Amino acid sequence: MPPNEREGDDDSSSPGPGGVLSTRIKRVFDYWIDLRRDRPFPDWSEVSLMDIYDVAPFVAVLDVEPGISSSRFRYRFCGTALVEYRSTLKPIDPTGHFMDRVAWPFDVSFLIRACERVVQDRKPAILAAGEIDESIYFRFERGFFPLGIDGGGVTQIMACIDRAEDG
Repeated sequence: MPPNEREGDDDSSSPGPGGVLSTRIKRVFDYWIDLRRDRPFPDWSEVSLMDIYDVAPFVAVLDVEPGISSSRFRYRFCGTALVEYRSTLKPIDPTGHFMDRVAWPFDVSFLIRACERVVQDRKPAILAAGEIDESIYFRFERGFFPLGIDGGGVTQIMACIDRAEDG
């Protein structure tokens, strides 16, 4: 994860958007920073997807369900663009399903590990385009942002997924 590069954010415990190319992921990152203020992360109850309506189609929210050896991640919300990306998969809309129980065109362990890192480190995680071998036609950038009760653990993860434009 690149070092903190967001001007005006002196908390080095949260990385900046670094090499992220997606303006949508940067938009979610800025929104997350504004909600977070001086805390490690904001609470899900503070998030209003209407505040980021322009990028909400590219946002998913995952509930973190602690397990015996590791957490599981259940989709609470999946934006319309993300559902469209899944048009050939079952279920098309993963809302209500665990991440590890829906079909993927790639090895889902990359996504699960990124979410586990967010829970453990209590910081955002970024997967750059090309980190997951998902398609010869499309590459996606992904940003994962922790949400939870102040002083407690991560209870949700807000993710933004955006197609990377080839330069």
